[in-house]
Amino acid sequence: MEPVVFKRWSNKGWAVMASLHKVIIMGTLCFSYQMLAQDQGTHPSDSSQPGFMLELEEVEATEALPADLEAVSLKPILLITSQDISEASATSHEDLLEYLPQVDIRQRGRHGIQADLSIQGGSFDQSMVLLNGINLSDPQTGHFQLNLPVDLQSISRIEVVTGSAARRFGTNAFAGVVNLVTRPADSTFFNAMLRYGQHGLYSANLKSNLGGKQVNTLISLNTAGSKGYRENTDFRTTHLFIHTTAGKGKLKTHVMAGLNTRAFGANAFYTPCFIHQYEETTTGLAALKMELNRSRSYWILNAYYKLNRDHFLLDRHNPAFYSNDHLTRVTGTDLNGKASTRAGITHTGLHFRVEQIRSTSLGEPLDQEESVPFNDSITFSNGHLRNQFNWNLNHTWGMDRITLSGGFMVHINSDLNFRPSLFPGVDIRLQLPESFRIYASANRSMRLPTFTDLYYQGPTNVGNPQLIHEKATTFELGLYRNTGMLHMSLNSFYRLGEDLIDWVWMDDEKWHTMNLTRVDAAGGDLLVQYRPGNHTNKDIHFERIEASYTFTHLTKVSQQVTSRYVLDNLKHKVVLGTNLSIAGNLLFSLKITGQDRNGTYLAYNTETGLSKEQPFDPFVLVDLKLDYAIGRFHLFIEATNLLNTTYNDIGNVIQPGRWALAGFAVR
Repeated sequence: MEPVVFKRWSNKGWAVMASLHKVIIMGTLCFSYQMLAQDQGTHPSDSSQPGFMLELEEVEATEALPADLEAVSLKPILLITSQDISEASATSHEDLLEYLPQVDIRQRGRHGIQADLSIQGGSFDQSMVLLNGINLSDPQTGHFQLNLPVDLQSISRIEVVTGSAARRFGTNAFAGVVNLVTRPADSTFFNAMLRYGQHGLYSANLKSNLGGKQVNTLISLNTAGSKGYRENTDFRTTHLFIHTTAGKGKLKTHVMAGLNTRAFGANAFYTPCFIHQYEETTTGLAALKMELNRSRSYWILNAYYKLNRDHFLLDRHNPAFYSNDHLTRVTGTDLNGKASTRAGITHTGLHFRVEQIRSTSLGEPLDQEESVPFNDSITFSNGHLRNQFNWNLNHTWGMDRITLSGGFMVHINSDLNFRPSLFPGVDIRLQLPESFRIYASANRSMRLPTFTDLYYQGPTNVGNPQLIHEKATTFELGLYRNTGMLHMSLNSFYRLGEDLIDWVWMDDEKWHTMNLTRVDAAGGDLLVQYRPGNHTNKDIHFERIEASYTFTHLTKVSQQVTSRYVLDNLKHKVVLGTNLSIAGNLLFSLKITGQDRNGTYLAYNTETGLSKEQPFDPFVLVDLKLDYAIGRFHLFIEATNLLNTTYNDIGNVIQPGRWALAGFAVR
């Protein structure tokens, strides 16, 4: 094979390399070269004795480098590429995250209606969700963490860091971080996709990219809906997202705006006693991001505003029976930077965030009621406002085969009477023969209670304004290899959880929030991926074969309680998958997922009105996709839960059986 040689590096998102459509492996890069070349001192430098060497991760230059999550972590990053997105039998980012080790997606409504995200045995409130590095985590409830104003077809990659990342990203990065990345391209093109399937499912997506010399714009519009797979599971959704980038040199500006609306029947979503629950949510986003790339430093400034409206009816046929309306506003600004010196790489960040809610039920009573925008018949009588400030400082140093990273985050919050809290952490990584690496880490993290944890009062739920924040210390140890055709990792963790927040069943037959004294979590995962690539002329070849196993165990040190969320973790998870190319234009994609959940739930009998404690049953799911390409045109069929398995991720919420669809796309 003829080698590809570059005489000059350019900091333009690896665009030149990606255009070659070849796999390019980059190994060790001597970091001292850049520093010595920029040295303006009077003393000559001895380039034969580098002052600092940092071994960069080997990457395949078919994608842009990780946007934000690679900054401090010395652990492997779980990655879903644009190719994974196009080849999978998935209609939402929730479906794709389901296949990753240590990630637990508990879906209430399929096709992106609502899902809970958990990482490393954490609860659905304990993970942070980013969009292009901007924190969009929802302060009202973790049930809305994945309610993002961007559809799957607009996403170019998804990055996941498991384990505590508080010292880099701030509070709520308690058990892990998910970052969804969108990337306007330099070229101009138009994509379209139509789907139609069982249960009246339809989905239409239009994506346009306008490329230019200085300005690139990505515009995406998606609408979808279904009659529902059982009573009161119908839905309709709309996504609109715009991402514009300007500038090609040292300064690059991003402008992002998005809107997402969801309306759905919520059969047993929050309580099995009322099957005609109904919910509407609207999420809006406006964000500005500026990147300044200098010879020895790199700075990012973010400013963002997120709005989320939630309208809930306990009985959609009788709106006056019981309803809740909430409006949350999140405003934030971040300044993150890194600087390279002979002593290593230093990262620092300042994060200021304001979280406000106006509600008919959540928060303290307002001095004066406020009208609901676009609905004068409803007024907000309650609300809450909290301000938080984070400062993090981390330093990475490497020499020979050892890389060290350490630092801390300082957190100040109005709900904690502005008392500073310190959350330190340290990581170490050792380079082994055959491109293997071993790492170990210890990190401290925290999570603030959501507004729902604090204030919610409903027919079967009682919040607790006296809740204190959760805390944990997480230890991790792992071995991984991310080069060549064979990718593999073996990871383990142990988390000491303090004052974890959960909903607990009490004698009044209601769920109450409380701080559990102590819950420890331990587990690990094994991931093996074989990617031979298109290095053969055979008509049939495997593009990828992968297998993963995840184990998690929670130890309850506190008193015996019936837990709703914290203690029903995913105990065993197995994922097997393969992508098979036939004759160059037919793709066969298969995923097999097996899950066994810990804990129990209160199974509700609709006839007697009584509940009985019942364990979660293990299950196996098979998802399949066939895609036939004719130039830019693709015809495909997909089927999820091919074996028509009866199962539930969350107690009393029965998931759909076999769901088949067909469609075509222009890419």
